[in-house]
Amino acid sequence: TAFERPYSATKIVPFSDACADAISIPSGGGFFQGNTSNLSADFSAGCDADGQPPNGAKDQLLKLVLTETRRVVLDMSGSGYATMLSVRKGPNCPGVELPLACTAAVSSVPSFLDLELEAGSYFVQVDGLAGATGPWSLDVFVVAP
Repeated sequence: TAFERPYSATKIVPFSDACADAISIPSGGGFFQGNTSNLSADFSAGCDADGQPPNGAKDQLLKLVLTETRRVVLDMSGSGYATMLSVRKGPNCPGVELPLACTAAVSSVPSFLDLELEAGSYFVQVDGLAGATGPWSLDVFVVAP
């Protein structure tokens, strides 16, 4: 199945290093790009490699608010490093990591999640596997379940 949405410009995520400056994802999704290299390691993730320091790699945070149940597809194809993606349920930041909502890039397969989420506030954590950092791309599709 191909996903599509009306065109919107790429949203650059220059900071979004902590809860206070989490960038909002529009209700219809969008395409985002950022770079974790010059940020802080603020949050841990359940799918990271074993033996990592507290909070793992440097990360960025985005926020998604849903007014009704939606299918949310998150695809990190085109990222420049071994990414990791975690979805957390709010309302308070950083929220609680949802079961089966953490994924890491493996070999040439990018981080990818396809979730059905109920109405509420969610935080999308863009992170790196085993301490990896760098430029990332995130394509977000939000559609009816």
